This record gives sequence, structure tokens and C-alpha cells, in this order.
Amino acid sequence: MANVECHRRQKQLPVEEYTRKQRQLSSVKYYDEMRRLGCFTVRDVADMVDEQSTVTYVVNDYQRRGYIDRIHRNLYAVMDRETGQPVLTRYQIGSRLFPDAYIALYSAFEAWGYAPQAGGEVYVATESRFTDFRYNGVFYRQVKRREADIEQVGGAMVTGLEQTVVDSIHNCDKVAGLERIAECIMRLPMLDPDRLFKCLERYGKGFLYQKCGYVLEQLQSYVKLPERFYRECRERCPGTVRYVGKGTGELVYCKGWGIYAPYLNTEKM
Repeated sequence: MANVECHRRQKQLPVEEYTRKQRQLSSVKYYDEMRRLGCFTVRDVADMVDEQSTVTYVVNDYQRRGYIDRIHRNLYAVMDRETGQPVLTRYQIGSRLFPDAYIALYSAFEAWGYAPQAGGEVYVATESRFTDFRYNGVFYRQVKRREADIEQVGGAMVTGLEQTVVDSIHNCDKVAGLERIAECIMRLPMLDPDRLFKCLERYGKGFLYQKCGYVLEQLQSYVKLPERFYRECRERCPGTVRYVGKGTGELVYCKGWGIYAPYLNTEKM
């Protein structure tokens, strides 16, 4: 019987140890600090707790209670205890996936508040490779990170407006489409022509001068850019005729830009 009793006590030790550690932890002891971060890694939790052996217990217990939720790999979101939703926006989450991450393309228009409506995707520019994934009903998609003008918008790192315009027109056939991009541009405040040109220079692509010149000139009644901007774009256009928006319907030829592109009917936007 003594051997049996000893055996029973040994099996109970892990449970007793777990219970002891749980008693040491207040159910909300670290919640405020986690909420201040918005999202965090296990390493962040290790920096919070006094006893390193409790790190796993904290993460597992807080997940079970619904205080936190796993976003992707080693990244966790803090949940609002009243709404049950992440305390961070989709754009804040996207820009914190990696240290170098920022929100780009159509998602940047959304983050700035100039998109007609939010889509189901967030475009994250980063050099860190990751597989596109879904979290809380949103697809997070990786795009190429490049030298860009970045600003903090609503707690997220986002491309500046001029950068967003140039990047979006450059990728219009892959992301959003030209008409949706034009709808966003029509809602923007006054753009800085020098910043636009600096963004174009970083790409150094003649076709992009063509595309941006054509699109922005079509929207001139909204963007009100000086003539010098269009003149400088034309000086850098290639001599070849190019196409924009292939497969999107009827294209019109614009002789001034040497480009076939969709006609942007702003009255229907």
C-alpha cells in the first residue's frame, strides 16, 4: 500500500505544481501591459513576468480566458474584454507583423480613410517572407518592400499619400484595379507634386511616368497638379506605346501619353 500511495502522490505533483503557479498569477496581472502593446510575442511576455517558468502558463491561461488570441506564428493579439475583438485595427496588426513591415497599396488608402470601403485584404510590405494568412476575417498578403515614404497613421506604419498613389498605379493590374484606385485618388487632399516626382524617381521606370501622368491628368479636376508635373513626366516617357488594364474591357488610346488604358468616367465613380 505504501508503494501505491507513493505512486499516487508522484502523479499528482504536476497538477499541484500547475495549481501553485496559477495561484501566483492574478487573472489580469499582465493584461494592462499587454493591452498597452496591443500585440506581442512570447519574448515580450518573458520580459513581463518575474518567474520565467510561468511564461507558458500565462500565455495558455490568457488564451483560455479570451484575453489574448494567436494571430500568426509567435504573434498574439490582445482582445477587448467587452467586445471580444482585437484592441488593434487590421492595419496596426499588419504593420506589426515584422519590425520592417508597413501597410501599402489599396490598404494604405483604407488606413488613411480615403477608400470608399474596406476590402477583405491587408497588403503588408516586408522583406520577411511569410505565407498569406487569414486572421479575424482578413487576409494578410505580402508585397515587396521597397524604399518608400512611411508615416504613422492611427498607430500603424503606412505609406504616405503620394507614395500610395504611385505604388497603387504601378500595381493597378495586380491589386484593386485602376477604377478603384481612381476613386481613392478623387477623395485625397492636395497632393505634393515634388513628393510624387520623388516617388517616381525611386522607381526609375519610364512606363510608370506614362501611367501616372495619364491617370492623374484624367483626374486633374480633383488633384489640381501644376502643368510642370505633367511636363516632367512626359520628358521621361518611353517612345513605345504601352497598355494599362489588359483584360478589363475596352481601352482607349491617349496620344498625349502614348498609352492604351481604360477611360476613367469620374461621373460614375
